[in-house]
Amino acid sequence: MKREAEDSHTKKRWRTTDRRLIISSIYLGNRSYGCGNVCAKFPSDFLLQVLTFLAIRIILLMKMRKRLSKMGKKVTIHNIAEALGLSPSTVSRALNNKGRVSKQTREKVLEMARQLGYRPSMAGRSLVTQRTTNLGFLVSKHQLLSDGSFYGEVMEGAEAIASKHGYRLFFSRDAVENAPQLIAEGRVDGMILAGCEIPAQLILNIRRKLPVVVVDNHLEGVDSVVIDNLGGAKKAVTHLVQLGHRKIGFIAETLKNLSFSERFVGYKQALEVHGIILDKRLVAEGIAGANCGYVAMQRLLVHARPTAVFAANDEAAAGAIRAIKESGLRIPQDIAVVGFDDGALAPHTEPPLTSVRVFRTVMGEWAVKRLLELLTDYDSPPIQIKVSTQLVVRESCGAKVKNRCKGGDG
Repeated sequence: MKREAEDSHTKKRWRTTDRRLIISSIYLGNRSYGCGNVCAKFPSDFLLQVLTFLAIRIILLMKMRKRLSKMGKKVTIHNIAEALGLSPSTVSRALNNKGRVSKQTREKVLEMARQLGYRPSMAGRSLVTQRTTNLGFLVSKHQLLSDGSFYGEVMEGAEAIASKHGYRLFFSRDAVENAPQLIAEGRVDGMILAGCEIPAQLILNIRRKLPVVVVDNHLEGVDSVVIDNLGGAKKAVTHLVQLGHRKIGFIAETLKNLSFSERFVGYKQALEVHGIILDKRLVAEGIAGANCGYVAMQRLLVHARPTAVFAANDEAAAGAIRAIKESGLRIPQDIAVVGFDDGALAPHTEPPLTSVRVFRTVMGEWAVKRLLELLTDYDSPPIQIKVSTQLVVRESCGAKVKNRCKGGDG
């Protein structure tokens, strides 16, 4: 009866034994088979007990992985710690091979991490500072980051300053899809969001979690680096007025774009300053894409005949030049043309394009400088950095002076 009672007591203990104790007591990696009080009760069935415990361990691991998968969560150091009965700090030291952790414990942690499918986030590489030394640079999927593109040059300036301060730039073309993923994975310390197509709500959501600087865009409560669009537009229109033009048109892909709408405001303000009444027939929008200026200029010529045209960007100006030539008119003798951006395209149109220069690399530099400030003082009041422009005079406007710069020092 005593033996039977003892067996009953043993079975009860078997049922109530902490699962973490069972898992941690059987570790075959270093050929240590000590399995505590449970195995001691069954010395004759040691091999059976080992196989049983291994089976239990596998079942528990599978259940844990399944549970985490259903919850849509990644495996964390806390899950590894729970499975092994260790503290999260011990698991962290073992995974990062730092601090005082025995070889046996480190091997156990690494094996458990492998079995659970643990993947360390980039943020976990610096557990003390919680810094990845990565900065995100994201634009909308409609923009380019190639060499010579507008935001490609902004990124070039950003990358130069980031590298100087020991940071790497992680860039992506689809902010809507990739920004939340970067945050969830802890891959960046802060973000630069370039362009006005990125939804305002997304920017504000990111701002609650990470330092953010927007470029070529502005939003209340968010740090920004912007172009002096109004000032640049005024320079362009004033230059045309000084050349004797009074019938000055304005074309853009769309006035719904923040930068283009601000340039339109500058255009209207310049006309008003010089006593010129706005003629709505001289204002036209085009279509999205490379033919934006071509379509806009065609639409404008149907209703009016300007002596000069100010285009909201160089791409629109190049399209306008093509449409004007196809109409049998000459540039600049019949219609003068001025663009905005002074990118790689401007010197290569025929005739070469007079344009308002935007200092794109400078914008990128200021964006990173401000972002680095926010990393050390996240709660500082938001500021707006406005970068000035410069009018670069070429043949398309009809001025006799070539390659002369007016206004602004960048």
